[in-house]
Amino acid sequence: MSATVLFYLYAAVALAGAIALVRARNLIHGIIGLFATLVAIGGLYLLLGSEFLAAMQLFVYGGAVTVLVLFALMLAGPKVATEAAPSRGVAWIAGVVSAAFFVAVGAVLWRTGWQLAPPHIHDTASIATILFSRYVLPFEIAGLSLTIALIGAVVISREDDIASATAVVISRDDDLPTPAHAPAEQPASDSAPVATAADLAGDEGGAV
Repeated sequence: MSATVLFYLYAAVALAGAIALVRARNLIHGIIGLFATLVAIGGLYLLLGSEFLAAMQLFVYGGAVTVLVLFALMLAGPKVATEAAPSRGVAWIAGVVSAAFFVAVGAVLWRTGWQLAPPHIHDTASIATILFSRYVLPFEIAGLSLTIALIGAVVISREDDIASATAVVISRDDDLPTPAHAPAEQPASDSAPVATAADLAGDEGGAV
């Protein structure tokens, strides 16, 4: 199979996975589309002769990031597995913004003069030097974003657990039996009862 056919095949898989990710109402189906897109992009890197980038794409994004998203979904609970359908107004706004972004990206791609990287850029040492010198800030931002996403999933799951535990305690209190005629509570007196003169006279007469 020629490189041109493989390029169009990987590009079609990546595009179909991205569309499935955006349009999926079930988050599990969206994660499957994300995984297909990431693997197809790794295939495109392989066609460009960047074996190291292809391997990192499969190991880091296709493996680690996908597992991280699944882990966050598992912590968030089953109720977020299915997204509600957006309203018509929100859908129109999202469509307009997406179209504008697509036009802007297409204009940048059309006007940019792309050049192939020299052969020495494809080895591991050169990629590491460029990544941790020129692009160290985007690298750190990506790592921080993944960490924030995991922490947010843990916080959401803890809030859901606390809310469910409170609901269970309240329901158990409501199920407790209530007596039909409960004796009224007598107010506690701060001092002992004071004996009257009649009580003392009665006690003396009984003693005699």
